[in-house]
Amino acid sequence: MSRRARRRRKAFVLVFIEFVLAVVIVASVLGAGAYFMCPIKELSVEGTDLYTADEIKNYILDDEYSGNAVYAFFKNKLFPKGDAEFIDSFDVKMTGLNSITIVCNEKKILGYIYQEDGKYVYFNHSGEIVEISETFVDRGYMKVEGVVCENPERGEKLPIGKEQIGYLTSLIKILNKNDLMPNVVSYDEDGRIILSYDTYNIALGSSVYLEEKIDRALRILPQLDGMTGTLHLENYSSANTDIVFEKDSGEEEN
Repeated sequence: MSRRARRRRKAFVLVFIEFVLAVVIVASVLGAGAYFMCPIKELSVEGTDLYTADEIKNYILDDEYSGNAVYAFFKNKLFPKGDAEFIDSFDVKMTGLNSITIVCNEKKILGYIYQEDGKYVYFNHSGEIVEISETFVDRGYMKVEGVVCENPERGEKLPIGKEQIGYLTSLIKILNKNDLMPNVVSYDEDGRIILSYDTYNIALGSSVYLEEKIDRALRILPQLDGMTGTLHLENYSSANTDIVFEKDSGEEEN
């Protein structure tokens, strides 16, 4: 190697070292400034009422440096926390040099199945199990009966078969669209469905003619105001349009 080449190499190494030192110095100054100037003085929690603000705070700000707004922000971005019951993810936002907001993104839940072991299996609109818990969340989620989940796991589909999951998700979309969500969806051993509301039931049977059945139910239900019983649509078809409303025995006696 020539003397000129050695000089160039030496100059490059010196410039590189100076650059690294400059970066370290700047980072140190910024870090020290953030440490002394950005302690958390205000903290708010949004997006859930399932946990108290203190519970969320203690879960997210879980080490000795988390009292700093900048540290808490970057820690959440680099190592986001999850795996909390009913919470899909957390976002830590800096709302000022001394304030942060923790946004809780709850899991999307459509309904649940109550297990014999006392646990609740919660599922979303696609029939996927999103939570298994001993905690009952009273938010009007739809209850499904007649389905047994053996060894349920989060991320798995409900054990009702691909065809029945398709039936359930299609039914849910139609019911949501028409503001007709039930309190309980019951399956029998043949996969036929009954929808239960406050004062009446709708027996849908199989998924055949599903949209037509719901359309007919919407036309008939206003006429059943104040009545209790079951609207039978399980045998409805283009060839058989007869629909029966079977009153409860107690109402018939009146």
